[in-house]
Amino acid sequence: MSALAGLIAAAGFDDGLPVVLATVDAAGIMSVAVAGTWPSGRPVTPDDRFYGASLAKQLTGAAAALLVRGRLDADAPLSAYLEGLPEWGERVTARQLAHHIAGLPEAGIAEAAVGGDWTEAAVTEYLGRRVALSYPPGTEHRYSNLGYILLARLVTKLSGKPFAEFVADSLCGGDAGIGFASEVAGFPQAAGFSSLPLTQGDGGLWTTAGSFARWLATQNRDPLHIADIVEAPGRLSDGTVVDYGWGLGLRRYRGKRLLIHGGSWSGATAKALRCPALGIAAVVLTAGGDMREVVGLADAALERVTPLPPPP
Repeated sequence: MSALAGLIAAAGFDDGLPVVLATVDAAGIMSVAVAGTWPSGRPVTPDDRFYGASLAKQLTGAAAALLVRGRLDADAPLSAYLEGLPEWGERVTARQLAHHIAGLPEAGIAEAAVGGDWTEAAVTEYLGRRVALSYPPGTEHRYSNLGYILLARLVTKLSGKPFAEFVADSLCGGDAGIGFASEVAGFPQAAGFSSLPLTQGDGGLWTTAGSFARWLATQNRDPLHIADIVEAPGRLSDGTVVDYGWGLGLRRYRGKRLLIHGGSWSGATAKALRCPALGIAAVVLTAGGDMREVVGLADAALERVTPLPPPP
């Protein structure tokens, strides 16, 4: 049994749960381990694409950050770019969306109000009800999926390309193992969803663990020159610092910045970690594992690839 497979076995997941773990060490070497079987009885393979849930937000944040270098004023009102929003479109900005401080209904509220499959059309209809803000923009930090759907729509509007195409062309380097998908029936994991996640930006990402680990390792090197945007913390109007960047939770690990994100949907749980200063990364994708076990596995994997300190 490989070291990573041993970590999966020790994590405490239910027998047979589809799980995949990928790491990248400081030398850039990737390792991948899988466990479990799909409902059809087929064993999980490293080539299987899992639902990344809210891990998608870091790609959305990166896509929007690319446009800040050109066509997007992050502090302009959304109404300067998008039509058909409620009146708060004249007060909310892209930067506020990115940091989850825009005042939009938090995660769970909009989804419950929509019911059924979470689709672009359902979100548009929901916003068309002239949904009110939950709090004045910039005064609180509350995680909202709606904000990242709107960021994806900004990317589409300003790039002139469908969001999934822009991400594939500008961020993923032609990697066929990662991307946003609107047709999900071909993914074995989708059969276990009680409702389908079909929006893009907040979710909608389907990826192999290896492809996502490559994405993490690439972003550690910052070839797009957007780290100063996506890694900057949010700030409320009273000066309070928010430990969330553009699709990235901001933490510390052994004195270095650690960039994290988790995600979940009915039938999917995921966690990703990367430390640019150490050049390491880890991602766990499961078909609905307990979040505590997923986080524990991701933490253990990161420890596994952390470079040893130099001898005294």
